[in-house]
Amino acid sequence: MKKPSLIFILFLGFFSFREIQAEKQMDIKFQLVRSSSGRPIPNATVVAKYAKASGITDAEGTAVLKFPDAGFYEIRIVAGDRIETTTKEIRYSGQTILISIREHETSGIIVSGERDKTPLSRYGLQQDEIKRIPGVAGDSLKALQTIPGVVVGVPVGVLPTAFTNVGNAVSGVPYSNSERGDLSLRGGGTRQNQYFFDGFPLSYPFHLGNQSSVLNNNLIKSFDVYTGAFPSKYGFATGGVIAIEGTDRVEQNKSVVNINFFLTDAYNQTKLSPSFSMITSGRKNYPNFVLLQTYPNAIPQDAKFAEYHDFQWKLIWDINNEQRLSVQTFGGRDRQAYTKQQANYERGGADSRPPTGLDRLFRTDGIRHIWKGKNFKNTLSYSRTEFREFFELRITNPATAENIFGLQNRTSDFLTYAEERLELEVIEDYLRFEGGMQFRSKETNLKGENITSTNRLFGQIFDNLLNSSPQFRSIIDGDRMRYHELAGFAEFQVKWHGFRFNPGGRVDSYSGSGETNLSPRVTGGYVFESTKTSILGGHGIHYNSPVSVEQLSRRAGNPNLFMERAEHNSIGISQDLPKGWSLKLEAFHNIFQNIIVSDSYAIDPYSVNNDLRLFVRDSASVINSPLTPRNLNYSNSGYGFSEGVEFFIKKTKDPREESGAFGWISYTNSLTKRNNNQARLSTDEQRNRALENSQRTILAQTKIGTNYVNYYDNNTTEFIFNNDRLELYDLHRSHILNIVFGYKFNPEWQIGGRYRYFSGSPFTPISGATQLNQAATFGVSLYNPDYSKAYNSDAYAPFHQFDLRFDKFDNYSWGYVNVYLEFVNFYGRRNQSGQDFDNLRAYQRGTNPAPVYDTVNSPYIQSIDPNGRIVYLPIINLGMEVRF
Repeated sequence: MKKPSLIFILFLGFFSFREIQAEKQMDIKFQLVRSSSGRPIPNATVVAKYAKASGITDAEGTAVLKFPDAGFYEIRIVAGDRIETTTKEIRYSGQTILISIREHETSGIIVSGERDKTPLSRYGLQQDEIKRIPGVAGDSLKALQTIPGVVVGVPVGVLPTAFTNVGNAVSGVPYSNSERGDLSLRGGGTRQNQYFFDGFPLSYPFHLGNQSSVLNNNLIKSFDVYTGAFPSKYGFATGGVIAIEGTDRVEQNKSVVNINFFLTDAYNQTKLSPSFSMITSGRKNYPNFVLLQTYPNAIPQDAKFAEYHDFQWKLIWDINNEQRLSVQTFGGRDRQAYTKQQANYERGGADSRPPTGLDRLFRTDGIRHIWKGKNFKNTLSYSRTEFREFFELRITNPATAENIFGLQNRTSDFLTYAEERLELEVIEDYLRFEGGMQFRSKETNLKGENITSTNRLFGQIFDNLLNSSPQFRSIIDGDRMRYHELAGFAEFQVKWHGFRFNPGGRVDSYSGSGETNLSPRVTGGYVFESTKTSILGGHGIHYNSPVSVEQLSRRAGNPNLFMERAEHNSIGISQDLPKGWSLKLEAFHNIFQNIIVSDSYAIDPYSVNNDLRLFVRDSASVINSPLTPRNLNYSNSGYGFSEGVEFFIKKTKDPREESGAFGWISYTNSLTKRNNNQARLSTDEQRNRALENSQRTILAQTKIGTNYVNYYDNNTTEFIFNNDRLELYDLHRSHILNIVFGYKFNPEWQIGGRYRYFSGSPFTPISGATQLNQAATFGVSLYNPDYSKAYNSDAYAPFHQFDLRFDKFDNYSWGYVNVYLEFVNFYGRRNQSGQDFDNLRAYQRGTNPAPVYDTVNSPYIQSIDPNGRIVYLPIINLGMEVRF
């Protein structure tokens, strides 16, 4: 039986079930009083989520809720602007439960912590708001893309994680001021963000090509995105911080199974005993299998679907009322193997996609102890992350199918993290303190292997590659990067009447350069309680160490690079409105300094000769001359800025209502520019400089501002003048608009939509091509593209997309069945993300280069209409979620 038919039968089977009759409901009275006076608390909302019951306390502070059966339930209390949560046991109908509430902390009640988070440059979303967001196939973390100031980057995709910047040299692009990565926050680098899951570093947040996050949808309780001057406890980032909060309490047993056309996932939380709880979840996707087997002709030629799976496991031990110990592990694996062997297996060899193979996996193990007293909370955390990657590349002659070159590379990465954090309530209601220490160490190893070729001139080709590319040589020889960081942080939260003032700072020490940096940070504002209006402002300095092995490589890079630096400044206003509405308006100006950029002029005149080939070919010369000039290829010369305004309006559905609207609108208008501060030489200047340097040896180099001065052994001096200029950032988008909406008609039906509009990103147009003389080496004609002198002078067409989702709920006493239908990219829009020049063909305007379309963030399928024309259609996803 075919898979679609089986899925249809399963859905039909679920709809044929008769609703299980619920047992007689029990009426439970809740009495809310103040602990200090015993006076009742009126107009407070009492919500029992899992019982699907809610009520508002009357003048006597009482509310009556109906429960389906006995057991432990999580009770949420909303009183004014405060939200508190507790767990109570429901035993019999007519039971009265007294809840005594203090201003801040009461035994058995957990303060949500929302009031302690800075509202400036922070955007937070809860699971109820993001779990069924359209167009993301049930991946809550993809809601990050709808936050103000967030720009979708160019994901690493099928390129190896190490040496992602080599692609610029291979493609022929003469200049670049960005790198591959997932997201850019307010103009920051895509690899300069930090992700935390339950406080542990999440170094690999998205699966291959940014298809999906590595976390199960039901595990994500909420997340906060800090795009500006984030709190002092967050470091190791100059762009932004994404702090993801997972489920941390198990009040009742629950299981959720979700299956759709492209993936299956499961989640389970179990209360093993009154003090032990366990959470387990996993996911498996299979888009390549489904599409290749059901409709292979619908897959675009440049589409890259990977097979992946991920898992999460957590054990929680409530030692007593004050202490908790948790142990957890989470990880994932991606595999993409579009080799000839894979094609033979999947489609009988009829596969024209590039012959690349990738196997990538990671795992994080962590342990945390929390000790919470009346006026303090101490958290001790430790985690270790292991990342491994196998990358295979084969280049064949298109005319003869001859194997020109084959390479396999193995990368291993280890990240160790430890934190000690103390929170103190110094003066209740007025002064809080948070401080601690953090340690982070990283080790990366890579090694090329199984190099193959059947070309008779392979030796010459291989030798030329080694001579021309230090990055390639370091892969072949093997490379390693090791460093560690130590940080201390402290922050005060001061409240006095309507004033809010949060001064703080960090001290970051980095072993690579031996530097120690102080990062002062401060946010503050004033809250007009009568109108619920807040005026906010903030300033912060942020540092981050180099992140790429090619940058710090002793063979191919500069091991003495400094930390990158960013200055975040923002001011804003927020307003709470009636009926669940709120809005926020912010202006920001960020400055980025010491950006690591490719630098062809930075030289170490006395570098240790570590070219392994010379040790084999001419060991005597290496012994006699152990030091040699070496190009460092990278420097901290980059500079940039980003400025703009953001608008965010949000509607929250009243939890007491069975129907209603919810959603948000975010808009960003910004300008982002970068300057690599690299001398731009003409072709003649480059040729003349190469001829001169072939006859002289550098003795010393110094830097005056952003200009280099070189001294040579023939008593000549060279002044390299920096004539670079500010250019548009590769990921600059003037306008970003996101509209997310949902409407719940009743307990059974819900509809949701998402519309996205981005200005087209800039690019440097190709104006022609030059035929290469050495093309005879391969037996075919090769052409090298000629790029315009005006960098990023053109822009792609705007990106826009609409996604639609329908949800049908069948509620039972044991849970619910949610059947959903999704239309991703509803009108089949093809959004261009790049251009591809075919080196086997001459330049032809409109044909070569050809556009490259985004098939990950904006997927589509293609078909042929009765007239023989290709039409582009949305991805249709039908799924079912069962909660019991």
